[in-house]
Amino acid sequence: MSNKKLVSIVIPAWNEEDVIPELGNRLGRVMDGLAAFDFEVIVVENGSKDRSFELLGELHERDPRFKCVQLSRNFTADGGVAAGLRYAEGDCAVLMDADLQDPPEVIREFLEKWEAGYDVVYGVIRTRDGVSPLRKFGNRIFYKLINIMTDIGGAGGIPQNVTAFRLMDRKVYEVLNRMSETNRFTRGLCTWAGFSQTGIEFDRADRFAGETKAPLSDIAKEAIDGMFSFSFLPIRAVSVIGLALSLFSFLFLAWQLVSTLIMGKSFEGYLTIISTILLMFGFLFLVLGIIGEYLARIFDEVKNRPLYVVKDTLGFTEDFANRPSRAVPVQGGND
Repeated sequence: MSNKKLVSIVIPAWNEEDVIPELGNRLGRVMDGLAAFDFEVIVVENGSKDRSFELLGELHERDPRFKCVQLSRNFTADGGVAAGLRYAEGDCAVLMDADLQDPPEVIREFLEKWEAGYDVVYGVIRTRDGVSPLRKFGNRIFYKLINIMTDIGGAGGIPQNVTAFRLMDRKVYEVLNRMSETNRFTRGLCTWAGFSQTGIEFDRADRFAGETKAPLSDIAKEAIDGMFSFSFLPIRAVSVIGLALSLFSFLFLAWQLVSTLIMGKSFEGYLTIISTILLMFGFLFLVLGIIGEYLARIFDEVKNRPLYVVKDTLGFTEDFANRPSRAVPVQGGND
């Protein structure tokens, strides 16, 4: 039995057949250069339609450090991360994407910070290749909004340009493993968990090959999940706006009554009436939409469906074959 610390590298992958060979080469070189640690690489094959699982099998045959969890379909990147962390055995876990935009060489710096006593070491993007100005602007707005609307991580909030690429000590990722919520915002959950955290800046390259697996719609969904999962501000803001509109309507009605009964002025202006009705109906639908977002999330949680469904595994012992796909509640009570 080795006395070295074990590092689990968790990688969700979906339709990455063009990237997997290079991913194996670069990760292999990084792991070989860090002889003070033992490694396991858990690639979560997220329901790919290409040869990803076949290539992962070949990679496992060449290097048993590479293991695979094949899911029955795509359960999103956060579902893949949840599966990988449930199968991890390391003293720490590194989360990264399969597309090599997260450079594996930065893992060395992560481990140095971890050895220095930090429980979470997250990647912070210094520069981005192949990203439009609109996308960069959207990222800045997202981080500002989520830190205004939520209290994730206390006063510091989520750092600007932080990524899901990070190292977590075992005690941190076990906290995430005990979380069973369906609409997961992993970066927010990791920050919420606390512990000592620090960042490492890196330059994010363009994808090594293939097309992006994070279209604008998925990014927007992640932003909405982050805001609604950690904040009551949207529904509270609706209450404040509703109160303000009610007060305004009451004052406007009082002024019209005074003008008609005391000053003898007749009330005119059908355009004003129609505009006011449209405004109120628009606000009403906004209220229903915000309530619906919260209700949809409650509905997802009460169904208690698994976060993922495992189809096959490579490189794991039988004890790992049927790991739970949803957190098991912590039982309390007296001994």
